Amino acid sequence: MSKRPPELTWQDKAILVAIPIVVFTIFILANYFSQDLTVADAFEQKLPDAEVRDGGNIVQVYPLVATDSISCRIKTRDNLAEFDFTYAVTGSETIKFDVGRLVQFYGQYKYDLRGGHVYAPYKGKSGRMSGWVIYENMRYTAKGDEDNQL
Repeated sequence: MSKRPPELTWQDKAILVAIPIVVFTIFILANYFSQDLTVADAFEQKLPDAEVRDGGNIVQVYPLVATDSISCRIKTRDNLAEFDFTYAVTGSETIKFDVGRLVQFYGQYKYDLRGGHVYAPYKGKSGRMSGWVIYENMRYTAKGDEDNQL
């Protein structure tokens, strides 16, 4: 002799429908707000100072001006922006940029009329060096920042 389960009321049915909708909405909003900012987005919004995660191909390598940094001009992979990029040499690590090569980075973007300027690694809000560069399958980070997540 088994008991039949009780009938669901309209409130129970409404809750069973509402919960997945609310969870789905929260997931979509969280995903939207956690998107990384790209250089093209930062330039379009004319952000004076922003953290960006992006990549692109080197179109020009600038002559070496200082021994503590290497600069080049990069075009984003989607061809929406072209900007200057400076890699701050930390320790004995250095990069020899070549035209046409892909560079991926997480760095600090500064707006200017030529498309902006990205610095990586850079001094973050906490005062510590932050950011990274991936070039020719090698990841370069600021010393003491090896725990920084991709």
